[in-house]
Amino acid sequence: MYALDDTIVAISSAPGSAACGIIRLSGADALKYAGKIFTPDKGDFLNNPVGSSVIPGRCRLTDPQGETGNNQQKPSITCPARIFFFQGPHSYTTEDMVELHLPGSAPLLQMILESLVNFGARPGRAGEFTARAFFNGRIDLTEAEAVAAVISAQSDGELRAAERLLDGELHNRCLALSERLTEILALVEAGIDFSEEDIEFASPAQVRQQIAAVKDDIEQLLFQSLTWNELRHMPQVALAGPANAGKSTLVNALSGIDRSIVSSIAGTTRDLLTVPMALPQGECMLIDTAGLGQVDDQLAEKTQSLSQRAIATCDLLLWVYDITEPDSAASALPPASLKSPAQVITVVNKIDLAPESTIKNLTKLKAPHGSSPVLPVSAQRGDNVENLKQLIAQALQLNLPTSDKHQDMPENPHLSQTHYGNIALTIRQRASLCATQKAVDQALSLLAGIEKSNLVPSELVALELRSGLDNLGQISGEVITEDILGRIFSRFCIGK
Repeated sequence: MYALDDTIVAISSAPGSAACGIIRLSGADALKYAGKIFTPDKGDFLNNPVGSSVIPGRCRLTDPQGETGNNQQKPSITCPARIFFFQGPHSYTTEDMVELHLPGSAPLLQMILESLVNFGARPGRAGEFTARAFFNGRIDLTEAEAVAAVISAQSDGELRAAERLLDGELHNRCLALSERLTEILALVEAGIDFSEEDIEFASPAQVRQQIAAVKDDIEQLLFQSLTWNELRHMPQVALAGPANAGKSTLVNALSGIDRSIVSSIAGTTRDLLTVPMALPQGECMLIDTAGLGQVDDQLAEKTQSLSQRAIATCDLLLWVYDITEPDSAASALPPASLKSPAQVITVVNKIDLAPESTIKNLTKLKAPHGSSPVLPVSAQRGDNVENLKQLIAQALQLNLPTSDKHQDMPENPHLSQTHYGNIALTIRQRASLCATQKAVDQALSLLAGIEKSNLVPSELVALELRSGLDNLGQISGEVITEDILGRIFSRFCIGK
């Protein structure tokens, strides 16, 4: 499927014009082909490379369309460039690698790419540089998928999850499970080999106990994980309250972006405005809603209908009211008719304009839903805005979504100590883990039969354990097919 004995080349930078463009080569002749168009400013490094280096110089191309006669030279194009040389086996692909960093002109990059292909380099396919890293043992399949996830990450949460995979978290956990299953399989097969002898390496009950422990760890891993689609859902945090309570100013202060129009005129916000906000452990989407109150016209009625819908469907509600208003006490709680989520934080705004005695009286305020926090802030001055971010992060952590796959989890003392969403799994990875779990379950059932009647052959237990090991091996790539590789690396862009 993939040839590994030639030199590949591709544009590695993003499409379009930019200040810098990158062309990447990998293979035994990477430096040789680069030397055809690159001249270093000093020395003769291209003929005597040592280790990994950065070499400034110039690229020179002859324009094939500019030939005017046998006695005339073709016009040439020159541009400043730098070569980044990574000597194998210490490169990403473990082969000699060259990166040409040039002005990011799309036509220029294409001309250089075509010249390198004419000299003998083969155009790289989607994901082929990472595929070489996999085939050459630099990374396993989970880390290769993590590279694709880093490239395509659209939020901080996705990036963090991809980095965990890239750091080998899933690989290490699957490796530990494989080692334990291998040890159990060795005991079972030893018992089969010496079945005629009066030797018992481990009783069926002991083997079943060890397999059950592995099963618990597989269930724990599945319980801790979530899908990438679940990860892409950013929690929705709606800001609601009376008109002119300072919700838009607070949205700008929390997000650090002047997204919402701010005015002293009540009713400035006439639509739902959304803006992402970075949290210590992820991101959420802030929704600035129109002020609630009396409806004077049809437009205001539609606006408040949108606000109520956002409040009813959000993951967390920030109820914001103005402490300086004469009827602030009446605004301190959401209306009883308002459908709000279980998680509510009451935000008392504009404390920079209130006397100290009024702020002290906030301790007597009865929070909505009994235990929801109450926090005085000044969105204009920034008082307690960072503390509010911490409260939002804590509330969202407590209000993480659960899915049906977690409802029927067996009781396990380890599971209550885990945090949902610790690892993001691809559909392929989850399917392999579930297949492993099924094989382990079947082995436990067979062992129960052996303990009761001794009529079930141990060879069937060994067969299920091997099946479990094969499925674990598919996660890391120890057991793999061309179809799986094609599906994984086809998701990469050219040059990665």
